Amino acid sequence: MNGTSLQRKLGAFDAAMIVSGAIIGSGIFINSAESAKFLQTSSQLLLVWVLGGVIAFLGGLCFAELGAMFPQTGGQVVYLEKAFSPWVGFLFGWTLFSTIQTGAIAAVAYTCASFIGVFLPLGRGGTVLLAVAIIWLLSLVNLLGIRPGSIVQNIFTALKIAALLVLIGYGLFWQRLAPLEWGALFPQGINLGVLSAFGLALMPALFSYGGWQNLNFVGGEVKNPSRNIPRAIISGVTLVVFVYVCSNIVYVKALPVGEIAASARLASDAMRTMAGPLGASFISLAIIVSTFGITNVFIMTGPRVYYVMARENMFLPIASRLHPRYGTPHYSILLQSLWASALLLTNSYGQLLQYVTFGDWIFFGLTALALLMLRRKMPAVERPYRTWGYPVVPLLFSAISMAVVLNVMISAPLKSAVGSVIILGGLPFYAFFRRKERSDAH
Repeated sequence: MNGTSLQRKLGAFDAAMIVSGAIIGSGIFINSAESAKFLQTSSQLLLVWVLGGVIAFLGGLCFAELGAMFPQTGGQVVYLEKAFSPWVGFLFGWTLFSTIQTGAIAAVAYTCASFIGVFLPLGRGGTVLLAVAIIWLLSLVNLLGIRPGSIVQNIFTALKIAALLVLIGYGLFWQRLAPLEWGALFPQGINLGVLSAFGLALMPALFSYGGWQNLNFVGGEVKNPSRNIPRAIISGVTLVVFVYVCSNIVYVKALPVGEIAASARLASDAMRTMAGPLGASFISLAIIVSTFGITNVFIMTGPRVYYVMARENMFLPIASRLHPRYGTPHYSILLQSLWASALLLTNSYGQLLQYVTFGDWIFFGLTALALLMLRRKMPAVERPYRTWGYPVVPLLFSAISMAVVLNVMISAPLKSAVGSVIILGGLPFYAFFRRKERSDAH
């Protein structure tokens, strides 16, 4: 290891497991209940999750071209810089570090610890301490190299997909006592109110489908990236869509849509209906496995973005260093875990995530536009993979992303305003790093 650059050590299977593992967290076990609150029938719920899957697939196609075109570490920071301006890329990285990635790490680590609390009485303080321990254990694993981190990822992603397949297999063959009522797709016809309800129901599904972009963060460590990045994104997203839609079929088979909407632990309640308390315990274990795995992938991928920013003098200089033995951005990993732990201990991560989750979709929309912009700005650059359905796919995905953002702004104006302030709050830091770079040059 020369300690000066990241090494390509991730194969095609590793890359696909990062994509699937970064999408499947706790959302599929819970969020269908949030969607059902706005809907009237089981068929509507299934349509919402199919639509969410189609939208995720469109986004994946855009990221597949960009990842193959720029097979380097940094993901959206790189694409937004090249298409628009360095400050746009910086704002993505700033939002990722300050809230999106670190807040998600805190949230899913806490969820993991709280479900461990189903089997071991921990209390609030014990749950927080266990969540911090999970963050630092996985930080240590990822500090020791991209291979140890990806091995953990492969194991836990395989386990959580297996757990969901057990849920699906059992649910599909389980015989419901009462006949299944799918209900009409549009019992009151199609009008503005119905479309608005569908839009609100789609939000929890879309947030559950997000995460495929994490592979692009580690693009510089994928072997044969021009082939493996597109294949991993397309196959990984396709697998998740199949698993998510089938899981929702099981939910509507097990429970009426009204009970789904009222459930706080949907997958657990569905399995309890089908298999009793043992089934509910199985789902608790599945959520522990799932959230542990997604915590790992967030800890693995995020620091690569800060590392790239630091190398471009847009982040703390210490984050640009690689460990001389393990070749990992160790200071970047430590900084991320310190901030995630601080958010966890101050119990501020939940609110921060509510404020900036829509920021993810701002940057999704901008990334799709970046694909269009780069086709015009850099027509001669080799594109090993070209997005199917171009330019309709990136235009459609960008429009949907902006519709998601507008929907959040209309339904939660105060949270959206605070989130916008947090995102734009990165601009003074950008100005500081740029000024420092100019003074260092002199």
